[in-house]
Amino acid sequence: MLRSDAAARRLYQLLYPFLLIWYALVAAGLVAVVATWPDRPIGSLDEIPWWSHAIALAVVAITWAPVSAYLDRGVHQLAFGQRDNAYEVAGHVSRQLLPSVAAALAGTMALPYVEIESDGRVVTSYGKAPDGAPVVAIPLTYEEAPDEQLRLGTLRVSARRRRDRLSAADLRLLEDLARQIAMTMHAAHARERLVAAREEERLRIRRDLHDGLAPTLASLGLRLGVLQRILPSDPAAAAELAAELRADVRQATADIRRLVYELRPPMLDELGLVDALRNLRSGDDLTRTVSAPDPLPALPAAVEVALYRIAAEALHNATRHAGARACAVELVVSPADVTLTVTDDGKGLPADYLAGVGHRSMRERSSELGGSLTIGDAPGGGGTRVAVTFARGPHD
Repeated sequence: MLRSDAAARRLYQLLYPFLLIWYALVAAGLVAVVATWPDRPIGSLDEIPWWSHAIALAVVAITWAPVSAYLDRGVHQLAFGQRDNAYEVAGHVSRQLLPSVAAALAGTMALPYVEIESDGRVVTSYGKAPDGAPVVAIPLTYEEAPDEQLRLGTLRVSARRRRDRLSAADLRLLEDLARQIAMTMHAAHARERLVAAREEERLRIRRDLHDGLAPTLASLGLRLGVLQRILPSDPAAAAELAAELRADVRQATADIRRLVYELRPPMLDELGLVDALRNLRSGDDLTRTVSAPDPLPALPAAVEVALYRIAAEALHNATRHAGARACAVELVVSPADVTLTVTDDGKGLPADYLAGVGHRSMRERSSELGGSLTIGDAPGGGGTRVAVTFARGPHD
């Protein structure tokens, strides 16, 4: 990978300046041809009028920036592929992965036909079923949590000959392989959802800045100009306008704080993770204890945010849905990973429990960083226990 990246950078460094020089020469040559067209043919370069060089220089200067940007994108795409577009990469990997799985399954088990269906459509198929050969359908399910199966699709395979049947050993092997295929599909779908959610979040923040904060600041600038003009002649109107501006500044400040909090809660930087967990708002009647190593070893910034958000959601659920009166938050750090456990004394999960928005959000935050999350009954009966584990990554 490092060698390929170095080769790509060298290609980029060679191609980009060469293409820009080539563009400048072509543009200048075209201008020269157009300028000397009535007098053609010309005998030598000296016969090209001087003013055509000035026009060529102006054309190159005016178009340099857009053409440079266009060439930069093209050369970068040629050298580095689609790695900058995360959603395209995730989709491309997903589209290429399942056909390879189907082909490998058919080749390994000598099956004439393999089909993978998801969301009511055929994702990929390999080969053709012999006439009259029975087709076996095996569900592709992924166990998100104990007693919680997620149906992702169906694996269909045909027998090898007409009126033939797959053996019991073949069916057992296919069921085992179906679980592996379901894990692959779940991982691919999870990555696509996470990448799409991240891109949507970036677009939302961009819209908030472009459609909300930017016009507010522009309006403040214009009205400050009005305030400056009317201040000597109409102090009362100026005072009224100043009060309006002050309210608008407060609103703009609140919007900035909201955006900053959504990116990274300020308490993490101001207090650290442990004290930020102690200061989480979860309801006046909830007694909370937080235990953690002192001092807490350094954790990756993304892991800190995920732990904080998951703890906040778990405390919110304990207060709002479980009717809990006490909750214990525990952080355990080992050289390899960090585990957050939130245990409450509420009424626990119902028998017909289905994951809601909050639990799905916690699972998505966990999956995004390669963590593992479990939600179940608290030890000893009564209450709910949420536990999430993340790798600490490289550390000393």
